[in-house]
Amino acid sequence: MDSLKFTNFNSFLNAVQSITKEDLKRAKQLLQTTGKNIETLDDIFVNNNNELFELLPDGSLVRVNLYIATKEVDKYSYDLDNIDISSLYKYHIYKCTTISNMFNSGRKHRYKINNRDNGTFHYIFTDSNGLVLKTDENQKLNICKNCLKKFLQIQFASDSDVNRFKLESFHKQNHSFFENIDVSNMEKGEYAKANVYSKLWDQISRQIKTHRNYCCEKCGYIPKTDYEKRFIHTHHKNGDKQNNGEDNLQVLCIKCHSEVDRFHTRIKGSSSYKEFILLNNL
Repeated sequence: MDSLKFTNFNSFLNAVQSITKEDLKRAKQLLQTTGKNIETLDDIFVNNNNELFELLPDGSLVRVNLYIATKEVDKYSYDLDNIDISSLYKYHIYKCTTISNMFNSGRKHRYKINNRDNGTFHYIFTDSNGLVLKTDENQKLNICKNCLKKFLQIQFASDSDVNRFKLESFHKQNHSFFENIDVSNMEKGEYAKANVYSKLWDQISRQIKTHRNYCCEKCGYIPKTDYEKRFIHTHHKNGDKQNNGEDNLQVLCIKCHSEVDRFHTRIKGSSSYKEFILLNNL
């Protein structure tokens, strides 16, 4: 298939961003309605204060609550019309010891995140066979006492503390902090940095390289064959992988890319770099 030809990179980028806006709308709606399923702690971004966040398609972050979305009950004895919320799993606003123990134990639960601030959650009640007995779009849950102890900075959280806690107030109190988070220092789970590439980065990179004739903007290297195009990279000048503005993108050969700064020297350890050096007798 012939590659897409275009003359205006900004028009292309605007088209990509319009797709991202639709993805963003869906992602936000999911967090406000049924919640997003997660499998492990690596699916959550955690800051230095152990607060929980979700990375949206546009690279921004939203504070989230973590909870177990399904409760198995005895369909003969459990009163689904008068639910005692103290019998339900608690929700979490921090990566507390309870969360870590839950995931490390390997117990199979249906974990979800949402970013509602009213303390309600999309919740499902099932019997021992997994048959859905009731679905509640706005089930009230209590906050985890370990999370509450951290928030209140106390040694013991009482039932009264739980009843007084307002999730909405927590979100509002931390709103300015959240808005000014340094994404580059935030981690997803235990490892991955939040400074990640756009979902459509491959398309963006390919088009900017095509637009600039696959020519290294530092040394002038131009691939002689389609195969050698693999040695041409697209570099984010300011290090922000979500900033795909044309003036922030630089087309470089793999060698020049490896010499941008000390963070890019790792490229020299790749098989592609070594192959490039051999092919060009460098």
